[in-house]
Amino acid sequence: MRLTTNTLYSNFIYNQQNTLTDLNQVTNQLSSGMKIDKIYDDPTVFTNTLRLDEEGNSLKQVVQTSKSAQTFANNTDTTLNDMTTTLSSFKTKLLQAANADNSETSYEAMAEELEGLKKHLQTLANTSIDGKFLFSGTAFNTKPIGDDGSYNGNDKKIKAKLGSNVEVAYNIDGASLFQGIDRDYSKHISTNIQHFNALKENPKFVVEKDGKYYIDKNLKAHNQTAASDDEPVKESLSTDSEIRMLTGVDDIYNAATDNYDDGTSYFYINGRKPSGETFSEKFSLSNSAKIDDLINRIGQAFGNTPTSKAVDVSMNQFGEFEIKDTTTGKMVSDFSMIASGVDEQSVDDIVKNGDYAVSFMKSNFPPQRDIATPSAQNKGFDNRVFTLNSEFRTIDKEEFALKTDTVFNVLGEKGLNKANDPATRDNLDHLKLTGTKTDGSAVNDTLNIDSSTTMDDLIQKIKDDYGDVDVYLEDGKLKIVDNTIDKDETSKLSFTIDAQNNNNESLSMFSRVDGLTNDKSKFDVNGRLVTSNVAQIDKNTQTYATEDTRLIDVSGKDDIDGKKIDINYTDKDGNIKRAYITLRDTADSNGHLSTFTTIADDGSETTYDIFDNEGNKTPIHDKTTVTQELDPTTCELCTKTHTTKGITYKQLDDIVGMLTSGNLPANNTSTDYNTAKNNSKEFVEVGLDNGKMYINDKQNANTKIQFEMHDNDTDSYDGSSPVFTFNSNNAITIDEPKVDIFHQLDDIIQSVREGRVRMDGDNDNPRDIGIQAGIELIDHLYDHVIKKHTEIGAISKSLQHTEERNNMLSVHVETLKSDVIDVDMAQASMELQKLTLNYQAMLSTISKVNGLSLVNYMK
Repeated sequence: MRLTTNTLYSNFIYNQQNTLTDLNQVTNQLSSGMKIDKIYDDPTVFTNTLRLDEEGNSLKQVVQTSKSAQTFANNTDTTLNDMTTTLSSFKTKLLQAANADNSETSYEAMAEELEGLKKHLQTLANTSIDGKFLFSGTAFNTKPIGDDGSYNGNDKKIKAKLGSNVEVAYNIDGASLFQGIDRDYSKHISTNIQHFNALKENPKFVVEKDGKYYIDKNLKAHNQTAASDDEPVKESLSTDSEIRMLTGVDDIYNAATDNYDDGTSYFYINGRKPSGETFSEKFSLSNSAKIDDLINRIGQAFGNTPTSKAVDVSMNQFGEFEIKDTTTGKMVSDFSMIASGVDEQSVDDIVKNGDYAVSFMKSNFPPQRDIATPSAQNKGFDNRVFTLNSEFRTIDKEEFALKTDTVFNVLGEKGLNKANDPATRDNLDHLKLTGTKTDGSAVNDTLNIDSSTTMDDLIQKIKDDYGDVDVYLEDGKLKIVDNTIDKDETSKLSFTIDAQNNNNESLSMFSRVDGLTNDKSKFDVNGRLVTSNVAQIDKNTQTYATEDTRLIDVSGKDDIDGKKIDINYTDKDGNIKRAYITLRDTADSNGHLSTFTTIADDGSETTYDIFDNEGNKTPIHDKTTVTQELDPTTCELCTKTHTTKGITYKQLDDIVGMLTSGNLPANNTSTDYNTAKNNSKEFVEVGLDNGKMYINDKQNANTKIQFEMHDNDTDSYDGSSPVFTFNSNNAITIDEPKVDIFHQLDDIIQSVREGRVRMDGDNDNPRDIGIQAGIELIDHLYDHVIKKHTEIGAISKSLQHTEERNNMLSVHVETLKSDVIDVDMAQASMELQKLTLNYQAMLSTISKVNGLSLVNYMK
């Protein structure tokens, strides 16, 4: 084949360009250290490099995020460690305070030390790092704990993105830290009135027969002699003690045998089981029965059986009954108890009839005035002293009445006339006093009442009418003392008081004493704020009710169709009024479902339907309706469902707001209902705070609003029981799954300040938990913070592991990337040498070829 010069030249140029390109590529690789310079050099290498770059950058971002989150978590860990140390110091001081030998000055000093520790905890709670509060949730700029101990942050988690679809929370939000729930704790409640052996406290009234001891408060009339002349002492009770030792109820003297039969003590109890079901029972025990028998009966009411226990019931050395759930995580258990020596239909009857009564709880809540014609009783252990089972307080301030207070300011100007149906509120005209004098002669007199009549006028009238007596007010109780007898002699005195209108009809204007109040008590008033003491708790979730919670989710029973809730209140302008709520699932004859009704003084009623935001009448349970409707697009009938939610606490709050603000619907329509509801919000704010209802008077720093609301089955012992409780003289909560750290610390400090080692209802702050109960509570708070400390420790460790693992992965990715993109310098150098030799050889060859001529071929 003939090779032309052109062919040789073309091949030369082609080979030269290729070789130069390869040389240039190798030279660039050696100078840059990378295999490619541009995408087209090697698309596969470029694609793999981009992928590995992205993975490397992601890993570096994760490392940076992990470090930042770890710093936040470590700061949280350090702060929580300081908190546990402070709580430990708090407990140490509390144990010192539990020493009953401390002086008043010592208690005050220890309270100040504890206050200092609490403030240090508040400072720790408000720790901020780099301008971010540690415990405010995601509300970084919000100071979590206010001066009053309230939490102002949120319950949100701060999350770090640590990979594709991987987010890790790295904070402890203040809601769970300061107001969280420990589901591994049980509710623990206790009565708060101390009881000791009544036989040892009152030896002058104890008779011995055949080696057995009886109580006889009229032993002189029975020609009996006290078993001993010992001085009274406080001796602790035990579960083996007899019921008479607890209640002090009289035994029955049998004149025919000159012996005694056991008296009977009647117990009136109600409460709520751990399941949320309510109960109300009345039972009797012989005076010779054991306290252990009473404990067993209480346990049975809560659901205890021979094979299983819902609660543990015990009695401490101070005669207080303690009840603790056997299951953890529940928060609804509740209890109250009253004892008497008389079998009555209700506690109201105990008050009216002047029966001997024994209280186990005391709260100092102002009771409702709805008792008529109460009688005094002297069935305690001093036959000279007669006391009404009623309590006298001023209407304007609900303080214990003094003799200078007017009768109108103590009883009121109007009272319920229950002889009318419905009851009317009639003007008080006079007080009728009946009974017998100290000499046994009859008393039937009246004291006319006007705006100037004082309690002292009543006292003087009693003194004038009942013989040689002293009469005085003591802590709101009217006491009449028969001066003609000794304390162990039988008195001929008797006393009944009746408030009447000008038609001589009885008016219900008297209240119960605090210890007999149960659920018919007024909310606490403090400045502009009116608050209840019973938290509304969703029995299904065991959490505090919110505005969206349905009433049926809190109710002690599921079938409450027709249930009524009675409301007695004073509105923002000081007007005393009445109302009631009726809950219905089935419409009545007028088409009403749930309604609220106001009652005028003349007994006339106005009923309003309770509407939801869509204008629907509200049932108790969710109500679903199914309708057949024409679809306008297809012109075909289709089935549609609509659900009306059962009445909620938001709707209950709205009703309370309308009542207390004086804004009622002009007509019974959803439009007027919403107008009244919205107008009321200008004057009052009603809501739930940790499940407890509050009314905030927006217009007045010192509100005139007073409020009492109770289930209409309150004080019923015929098998029915109240299913709702809003304010109650109930058992004191020692501990429960829910914590509220700073408010609970305040309660403990208050107990130390007052030197109260044990809870004791017979003091100015009867619901103080006491130092001993405070020790149990502080153990829970300490354990709660330890759990959070452990939680953040685990988070911090996890973040550290994440950082280390991603650092290692980053190195691995860089290694892979180096394999993909980096040049093997030795291999590239050898390639350069090879290409250089090849290029030089090619140049040499071409040079020789170019040097040939025709002469070279003619030989």
